[in-house]
Amino acid sequence: MSTRDDHTEWTNLSYHKCENCTLDDKIIKKCPAALDVKEAMNHFKDVLSTDIIKTSVETENRTYLKTCDAQTALKSLLGVVMATSGCPILGEMKGMAYFHLPFASLEETIFRNVSTYLLKQYFNYKSGQNSDWNLEQIPDFFEKIQNVNLKFFERIKIASKADANLNAIVSFSSQSQIFSFALDEYLEEIKKLFI
Repeated sequence: MSTRDDHTEWTNLSYHKCENCTLDDKIIKKCPAALDVKEAMNHFKDVLSTDIIKTSVETENRTYLKTCDAQTALKSLLGVVMATSGCPILGEMKGMAYFHLPFASLEETIFRNVSTYLLKQYFNYKSGQNSDWNLEQIPDFFEKIQNVNLKFFERIKIASKADANLNAIVSFSSQSQIFSFALDEYLEEIKKLFI
C-alpha cells in the first residue's frame, strides 16, 4: 500500500489514467505531465492554498513579480509545465504555453485561449486540414482538457498533504468548465473591445 510519502505510484501512467489519454501504458510507464510537475508537487505538498507567498516568474523576455496566494502561484507554474510536458492532450496548448502570461485574469485567459485556438485553425487551413472558424468544436476541446484536470486531481491527491496543489488543479478545472459552458457570454463582453 502506498503512502503520501511514496512519490512514485502517482506518476505511473496507469494510476488514475485519463480516459482520453492516447499513450499506451505498456510502452510508456510514466505520465509525462506527472513527471514534469513532480518537483513542484513535492515543494508545495505542505503548503495551504491561502498561504501568501512572493512569486517571481522569469521568462526570456521579462520577469513577473506578484505577492499572491500559493494556489494562484502554483496554477501559473503548473499551466505552463503541464502544457509542455509531452501529454498528448495538454500538448494542444503548447502554443499558448510558449506565450505564457503568469497570473492572467479570467478575461485574459479566455482571450488567449480563443486567439490561440483561432491561430491553430488558420494553420490547419493553410495546410489543407479542416478549420473550425465558428468555434463549434472549442467546447469539445475544453471538455478534453477538463477530463485531464479531473483525473490529474485524483492522481495528485496522494502527493499532497495540504491543499495548494489540489486547489491549483481545481482552478484549472473550473476554467475549463467556464470555457465549455459560458464561452459565448464572455466573447460578447470581449466583442465590445473590437466592434
